Amino acid sequence: MGHNTVNVILNMHKRNISADIEIPLDISANELVVALNAAYELGIDTSDIKRCYLKSENPIALIKGGKTLRQLGIHNGSFINFTE
Repeated sequence: MGHNTVNVILNMHKRNISADIEIPLDISANELVVALNAAYELGIDTSDIKRCYLKSENPIALIKGGKTLRQLGIHNGSFINFTE
């Protein structure tokens, strides 16, 4: 784990599954949503990316848009929640 990546917990609540994942800090929130949707088959309709988001805790934030994860304050130990 370097200075450009963090370990976070991805919680998929309806599946009752959690995954410890390492993600880069310099990708946009939209890129993360698309990547996690593909990797975990979340079923998010990404055809209108402006309506796509995930939720985080520690910090509390909506993960969406063009801001990088670093700009959103995501850090080691953050939780990313998929609740749909």
